[in-house]
Amino acid sequence: MSDDGIMIRPAQADDALDLARLIDIAGGGVYEFLLDGLVPGLTAREMLAPGLAGGTGSLSHRQSGLAEIGGRVVGVAHGYPVDWIRTEDYSGLPPDRVAHLAPFTATHDWGSYFLSALAVDPVFRRRGIAGRLLNWFYERARTGGFDRVTLHVWADNQPAQRLYAGEGFVEAGRAAIPWHARLPHEGGSILLRRSVDRD
Repeated sequence: MSDDGIMIRPAQADDALDLARLIDIAGGGVYEFLLDGLVPGLTAREMLAPGLAGGTGSLSHRQSGLAEIGGRVVGVAHGYPVDWIRTEDYSGLPPDRVAHLAPFTATHDWGSYFLSALAVDPVFRRRGIAGRLLNWFYERARTGGFDRVTLHVWADNQPAQRLYAGEGFVEAGRAAIPWHARLPHEGGSILLRRSVDRD
């Protein structure tokens, strides 16, 4: 734990509800877009939690690092080898919703380590937590033998773009995600890339 009480640690299965809350924030509406109404009475976050509690796959808590202050989970970095996306099964999702987000997959930098979610609880922002979570993520990529990391950021999310630019990320592509009433982002998504030094 650092002097300011911020601890970065691997996520555990019983963190699933906190993970779901933060990963949902990071998605900027993607999970509601994909999951809304599929199981009556369940929110997108409630639908994400079982997968996050599980021990395998790209959604597992084992792919996450958490920031904690005084026992409260306040941030998450979640990532995995981007090539895992090639084997994801989307058959349980509405085909029109999957097709709407297909430009994400068409834009990926295969062979990179992919940051699928980075989020800090709004109350705890501007304390350097995102930077510490990114350092955890970079180290995970290095120890996995990866030489670069990638992520997608909404083109209309200027604060996130400033954060990533400060971390040395550069634009590597654009995904033309169309505007949708349930996914109201302008300009699609930007693929960002950053090198990491191998040990």
